[in-house]
Amino acid sequence: IESTWKVEGGKLIYTATVPPNTSAGLYLPTSDVESVMESSQPAEDSEGIQFLKYENGRAVYLLSSGTYSFEADWE
Repeated sequence: IESTWKVEGGKLIYTATVPPNTSAGLYLPTSDVESVMESSQPAEDSEGIQFLKYENGRAVYLLSSGTYSFEADWE
């Protein structure tokens, strides 16, 4: 799994690649789960992403293999 992240203008920008035939859990820190976007659309609408829960300031997702680009509010 490859990943990079940065905070820019109050937004967390996180990119991840999950190798073929695998899955990964993602705990994405955010102040607002509704703000989480993946490739400019709501994360829950993106193929290969399953929203599991929001806990302790983190949106928790299950990712299928693929490359993802997330953006979320960060405070």
